[in-house]
Amino acid sequence: MNFFKKVLVILLLVASISVNFSESMDDGKYIYHNFTETDAEKIGVDENTTDYEKNETIQTFSDSDNDIYVTGCFLPTKEELMSMSEQITVVEGVSESANLSNNTYLDLSKDPCFPTVGDQGKIGSCASWAIVYYANSYLQAKIHNYDLKGNDSLKCFNPMWAYNKINDGKNEGSGLIGNLNLISRLGSATYETMPPTNNYTIWGNEEAWLEAPQYRITGYEISSTNNTDVMKSWLNEGSVIIIAMHGEDIYKFDNNSILSDFDQSHNVSNHAQAVIGYDNSISEDNETGAFKVMNSWGANWSPNGDGSYYMTYKAMANLNYTTCYRITGAVYNTSDSHPELVGVLKFDSENKGTKDQNITLGIGNESNISGFVDIYEGINHDGGNGSMPDFIAIDLTDWKSEFENSLNNTGKGYYFVNFSNGTETSIISEFGIIKYSSYSDIEEINTLNSYNCNKSVVFKFYSKTAPEIVNSSLTVTDNEVVVSIHAEDVEDDLWGVKVYFDGLNEYYSLNGTNETFNGSFDKSMFSYGKHYAIFEAFDGSGNTNNSEMVAFEISAPATSSRSTASHYSSDLSDGISSGTIKRAVSNSNIIYGSDVDEGYALNLRENVQNGNNYELSKDTIIVGGPESNGFANKYDSEFEISITNDYPGENKGLIQVKNIEVRDGNIIKTYQVIYIAGSDRFGTLAALEYFKTLDELPNGPITVEWNDNGIIVV
Repeated sequence: MNFFKKVLVILLLVASISVNFSESMDDGKYIYHNFTETDAEKIGVDENTTDYEKNETIQTFSDSDNDIYVTGCFLPTKEELMSMSEQITVVEGVSESANLSNNTYLDLSKDPCFPTVGDQGKIGSCASWAIVYYANSYLQAKIHNYDLKGNDSLKCFNPMWAYNKINDGKNEGSGLIGNLNLISRLGSATYETMPPTNNYTIWGNEEAWLEAPQYRITGYEISSTNNTDVMKSWLNEGSVIIIAMHGEDIYKFDNNSILSDFDQSHNVSNHAQAVIGYDNSISEDNETGAFKVMNSWGANWSPNGDGSYYMTYKAMANLNYTTCYRITGAVYNTSDSHPELVGVLKFDSENKGTKDQNITLGIGNESNISGFVDIYEGINHDGGNGSMPDFIAIDLTDWKSEFENSLNNTGKGYYFVNFSNGTETSIISEFGIIKYSSYSDIEEINTLNSYNCNKSVVFKFYSKTAPEIVNSSLTVTDNEVVVSIHAEDVEDDLWGVKVYFDGLNEYYSLNGTNETFNGSFDKSMFSYGKHYAIFEAFDGSGNTNNSEMVAFEISAPATSSRSTASHYSSDLSDGISSGTIKRAVSNSNIIYGSDVDEGYALNLRENVQNGNNYELSKDTIIVGGPESNGFANKYDSEFEISITNDYPGENKGLIQVKNIEVRDGNIIKTYQVIYIAGSDRFGTLAALEYFKTLDELPNGPITVEWNDNGIIVV
């Protein structure tokens, strides 16, 4: 028995002391008791019976138009219910002191926060539609004021987010308890991050996993469908109620969209539905009063034309499965509350493992576990033996205080992950903790730790202690710049060392073994003159420590025409007097488009390049506008003023300077780009000739004009 199962067994043993007895309580609104083994015996399905086998098989119906209608709801087993007994409250009835509403009619579907009717198609996902799409979408939309029928329709939750994780990798239905438990642990992903799909095996991408924790539910409570007052009270409080009925009873509907007790078969319940309202005035077969129920077979299925129908109070009370459920609330129940501590991990691409594993993430270490999330605890079905996704994220905010107390008291915050008992066990490539500074903006997630582990069971800590650079050296040889750094970390969590040259815009990772890191760099990547390096040691917790600046100089080779002290390119054209402008031209690639622009570019230096297939990889000077220069066309919009045939105008040109960022893998590099161009060739020539006379690079655009008196600034 593994460590996590031992913890679970201990908890269950403690719970079992009172599992067979629970007194009724009255909170002034409802009479209720804590779930007991007697309740499980009463409402749980026995896995060894024929009824359970029937319940495990989805039914498919088709009509004369070849429309397909599918069921697929598993009723909970006794074992499932008992494993979750501490989290279930049984509502027996309405308190005598309760102030009941006098409403005779209610329809939650009229609320803009209620989603439009859904269609499960050929997928046996009715339980996921009732719980995830209808009940949780409505609950969360009320909190965030989403208009699910209008501009916020993509904020509806994708039922496949839950269904695909608890269907054993097959299209054979899912359970009520499974769906409720799953979204209490993982939350729900919207159509924005997990678009509609009929693929019943995918688990969602990184964006979906990072969004879902925001929409976790606190839990659920149960009652009986013969408690009409309880159900109406729940609806008055804004709760969507989940029931299970026999799907074929509504497939054979007559034209009035009302299912009476006289009409229903009372056969085994296999289709989950959402109860969304009531109407005391409706009557059918001498049965007065009915609940409004929303199906998931699309709008065209029902005679009402909106996907709904009515079930009389008597029919509801006499369903084959009389237990009904409601979600008790949202974990993040205000529009400005959100997860604050989330465990994230990525899998080794060659060893992702299978979706049928036990998956546990938690806070604590081997000797002191604060708490954990076991995704499949109390759920009889998993994701099947398909491959795990690239990324998963699980909310651990419930134990944020324990994590931070440990961090503040000891300097370390502990967390762990465990994968076990699957067809293939996952190997984790990265595992860490993240905080959300602004939940809705995924770009603002701060990574506290991303630990390379290559294991299936990992205990890890986040530390506040940064590594230290003990000593460093930098040597300039004939052909290379060679660096060597010795770094140490008291927590033995040193990850590596980076070196930055001439600023913090671009870095290079050094190769290292244990605490010594080395690197060599070709001298040609540096211009002639003075430079500096900064070394940065970093650990697995994101802590960094920088060295002081280390200065070095690249000397120019001696030539017959130019002193080595100049540090400028030997092909530099005459006519440039300012050292700043000379250095800018020497350190840049000169890019042109047309033959005319090439002639102008040669007025800066002898070595120039055509810009039509040029990629930004060095400081660059553009000569000529976007009409003839492909590179200029690509980056024209980056500058404050765009160049056109009409602007800046006849015989006019512009000089502009901009630092442009370019992503190279995981590295962001910044290059200085000088843009010299005009609306026509005289404008470009005027700008270039004026550029050669500058003492410093301009802070803003300079507009010049070529006229009979020479070049003037306008």
